[in-house]
Amino acid sequence: MTDHRPHMSRRSLLAAGGAGATVIGLSGVHLASANSEPAATVPSSAPGSPPAPDHLSLVKETTEGPYYLDYDKHRVDISEGRPGTPLELRIQVLNAKNGKPVPDAAVDIWQCDALGIYSGYEETSEAMNEGELVFDGPIPKLPPDSRTTYLRGFQMTGRDGWVRFRTVFPGWYTGRTVHIHAKVHTRGVLLDRAYAQGVTVHTGQVFFPEDLTAAVSRVRPYTRNDLPRTINSTDPFYSGDTAADGLLTVEWDRADATRPIQASIKTAVDLDAINPGRRGNPPPGPIRPGQ
Repeated sequence: MTDHRPHMSRRSLLAAGGAGATVIGLSGVHLASANSEPAATVPSSAPGSPPAPDHLSLVKETTEGPYYLDYDKHRVDISEGRPGTPLELRIQVLNAKNGKPVPDAAVDIWQCDALGIYSGYEETSEAMNEGELVFDGPIPKLPPDSRTTYLRGFQMTGRDGWVRFRTVFPGWYTGRTVHIHAKVHTRGVLLDRAYAQGVTVHTGQVFFPEDLTAAVSRVRPYTRNDLPRTINSTDPFYSGDTAADGLLTVEWDRADATRPIQASIKTAVDLDAINPGRRGNPPPGPIRPGQ
């Protein structure tokens, strides 16, 4: 039986400051599905072939957002039974200096569910989506209001630098296009299913082609999400329709958006940098609408 109780991480050396903003390279990679029928699935991605490892396209860091929780949930399947179109997400971590795969890196992802809700933040997510929780400036790092952990987890890269997650296609919430958050941690160790004493070398987000998102938005349970949907071109953090901007390469069934989707991306990281976005574990206690 899966333990759904959150466990706070021991990444004691994740620190702010250091080498400044990390430079990240992203390029799509085509995946074939062993369970797909060739006639039913078609790729949807940025045009052109992935560049050679020593010519990786570069993209800047992207905001962590207010909903990151430093929980140690070492697992492939992060869905915890949340409804939605099944999604297999693959991420490869590469060394930006030489294009070689980075083994033993921890890739940490988190996302909202089909209705735009983040685990640990049910009350807060709903309050922000309804406009009941307003901030005068940038949204700060928020403390959790529950102990749920769905759609969060991390995996360790193998020798080839790849990790794989089983999840569901994300929904959307006020002001943001559909996306998944990701962090890459290195220089640490996996101990008792927890990642300890590492540093964060990348904080970013990955995005989906607009035609795929539009198709998924028309099937259940996404039809229950009545929030206005922001498209990629008007999202404040989406920078362009290429893999270098974080756009995933995907394979999906255009005839049936409820069938499993495959998505992948290559991420080249500066292993000498320490990401300045790390803020430490959030303080305990709930946040109430209006606080």
